[in-house]
Amino acid sequence: MIFKTTQRLRSVLAAMLLLWLWHSPALAEEGAAASRMTSSEIAGLDSGASSQGAAITATHSLTSLFEQAVLVAQVQVSGIHRDIDNALSEPGMVAVSGYVYSAVSRRMWKGEAGKLLAFRLGLDACLEKLKQGERYIIFATPDSYGRLQLNSCEAAIPDVDAAALLAQLDRIAKQG
Repeated sequence: MIFKTTQRLRSVLAAMLLLWLWHSPALAEEGAAASRMTSSEIAGLDSGASSQGAAITATHSLTSLFEQAVLVAQVQVSGIHRDIDNALSEPGMVAVSGYVYSAVSRRMWKGEAGKLLAFRLGLDACLEKLKQGERYIIFATPDSYGRLQLNSCEAAIPDVDAAALLAQLDRIAKQG
C-alpha cells in the first residue's frame, strides 16, 4: 500500500513539474516570441531582408524549407489526435509526444497527396498546437517510418495574410 502511494505521489509530482515547466511565464514568453512569424516576414527573409524577431534563421529561408520538404501544401486542419508515447506513459498518466493532424489539402506546390492527408508535429519540434478549422501552409518531410511530419513551428505557417508567401511559393515552384 505504501509503495503504491509513493509511486502515485512521484507520478503526480512529475506531472506537476512538467506542467510548471510547460506554463512557466518566462518560457512561455520566450516560446511565443520565437514560435511563429508572419508570411511577410518569411517572404522578406527569402529576398534577403532582415526581420526583427524572426523565428526562421537565415539558413531556414523559404527556399530551403521548400527544397527540404517532400510536400508543400496549403491545408485546412480537420482533426487533431494525440500522439501517445507508450514507453513513457505510466498507469494513470499518459505521455503525449505530439499531435497527428488530419487535414484537407487546398493547394499543392510540391509532392503528391490525396485530398485528405495526415501529418505529425512532435512537441520536441514545436510546443504550439495547430488549431482545428484553421488553414496552414505546411512544409512536410518523411519520418523514419515514411509518415509526413513537420520538423519545426516554422514548417506550419498560418494562412492569415499569406498573399506575399503564396506568390513566393508560386515563383519557387515554377523554378523547379
